[in-house]
Amino acid sequence: MSADYTKHTSNRAAAAPRDELHIDHPPRGIKMERTYDGTTVIRARTFSASAFGLLFFAVFWNSITSIFVAVAIAMTAAKFGFDTGFNPKWENDSPPPLWLLWLFLTPFILIGLGTLGAVVFKLFGRCEIRLGAGGGSVFKGVGSLGRTQHFSPQSVKSVYLRTASYTVNRQAVYHWTIEMNNGREIKLPSIGKMRETWLAFALKKILGIEQQDGQ
Repeated sequence: MSADYTKHTSNRAAAAPRDELHIDHPPRGIKMERTYDGTTVIRARTFSASAFGLLFFAVFWNSITSIFVAVAIAMTAAKFGFDTGFNPKWENDSPPPLWLLWLFLTPFILIGLGTLGAVVFKLFGRCEIRLGAGGGSVFKGVGSLGRTQHFSPQSVKSVYLRTASYTVNRQAVYHWTIEMNNGREIKLPSIGKMRETWLAFALKKILGIEQQDGQ
């Protein structure tokens, strides 16, 4: 398989010197095994200490949002004839339309749920990669809940760092990505620099992708 490494490069790829990487000695948090049928299975934990900072934000954000959601629920229940004991005072005794209130709250609710989901994934998530003659797959999720993406190992073009569409503290964010010959991409989760570096190294070795300096 050919490799194209000219588009996406970063010093982050060199988090660990290549001569210190060994495919049979994964870093802590990663386990690799080969099954009886020759399939290679790589399991990685997604635990990150950054989850605790994100958890603080999630609690703060959802605490404020929940107040307005409670008001919206009470107003909705009253609209359908349920006595909630909640009688807010509105200017000119004209409450806002319920649909407008829920429309306004929807993005705040989605951000809160998304943040909570990210916290759970960072604390308890896992990534499982399978490579064998029968095909390849990448699973990302928590326990048995998650998403599995299937691909053909023979169709892999490269494994490279791709710049994310967002930044954290004004710093660029990178994700290791598996690119297919047809242009399809599978983004691997953030699991820590050392583990990500070893994982990319192992995938290139197993897939037969030629190593190049800086990658």
